[in-house]
Amino acid sequence: MSLSEIPEGELRSRFLTVGLADKTVRIISLDPQDCLSPLSMQALPSEPESIIVLEMFGTEAQSASTVHLNIGLQNGCLLRTTVDQVTGELTDNRTRYLGTKSVKLFRVRIQNKDAIMAASSRAWLLYDYQSRFHLTPLSYAALEYAAGFSSEQCPEGIVAIAENTLRILSLEKLGAVFNHVVHPLDYTPRRMIVHKASGNLIIIENDHAAFTVKGKMERRKQLADELMEVAKEAEEADQQAVKEMADAIRTEKVDERVYGSPKNQKGKWASTVRVMRSSDGETLSHFPFAEDEAAFSIAMVQFQNQSDTQFVLVGCGCELQLKPRKANGGCIYTFLLAANGTTLHLLHRTPTDE
Repeated sequence: MSLSEIPEGELRSRFLTVGLADKTVRIISLDPQDCLSPLSMQALPSEPESIIVLEMFGTEAQSASTVHLNIGLQNGCLLRTTVDQVTGELTDNRTRYLGTKSVKLFRVRIQNKDAIMAASSRAWLLYDYQSRFHLTPLSYAALEYAAGFSSEQCPEGIVAIAENTLRILSLEKLGAVFNHVVHPLDYTPRRMIVHKASGNLIIIENDHAAFTVKGKMERRKQLADELMEVAKEAEEADQQAVKEMADAIRTEKVDERVYGSPKNQKGKWASTVRVMRSSDGETLSHFPFAEDEAAFSIAMVQFQNQSDTQFVLVGCGCELQLKPRKANGGCIYTFLLAANGTTLHLLHRTPTDE
């Protein structure tokens, strides 16, 4: 249920909106003369999950306001319809698909105006900007619940729940188109540069106490060999079962995003540099570094004697320990950036003292 805004100079709302399990929404009068009498009804394509009535005020030249009924549906759609403030009639229906989950609506305050936070498989913001409604996806994690609040430090904030975390948000840059897409990487991204001509991203990644791809294969082989060695004295049936288990260890890959990655010893690093197409996240070129090298800096340069050629320099620390922080020197990798910023060719590795 949702009440309409109380008009200026009046003491009560004009009508109440109710969403029902029979896939309908009804407008009910709150006027003392015919209180709780039905005014209008509209069928919905799915059962309603939440309802909010939002009023949009016109400009100074056009001071009349418009009341919109926003309905979050269980099929992942948001339905917005205009409510006549006198008769309660519903007109001008518009539908937008927001995600795979039921749409929950929450009233928030943005730039001294009421707005709506819509939570589905991703979060959206419905707000009035320059006398127009904007429905924009938030560049943020999916939210389950949200509510507006105001404090000295955050005059227009939003407190929200995402899984088992409580988050405080502050929305800025209204009217701008913003979005986000997640692309998985092998390790934690540390630095990034952009090849302006192609728009490709060149990213360095590293993780401490992590295995490289080659190191993981060697570790799996070592575990399988140790398992077979232990099973030599077992019975034949047990040996066959152990052999199948060892083969599975060698060949099967575990989804590390679900189960986590295996830990290596301290002082070991896994690093890589990759060229990624920003439009779809496809990896165009990829170069893994040695196990004891950690990539920390990257730059795109042009040399005076080769002004038409671009190079990528990556600085690495060798055998780096975090606490106390010390390293056994370092190195600089020089790559030729070829094929319009899509391919890295290793030219040389230059050792350094630090």
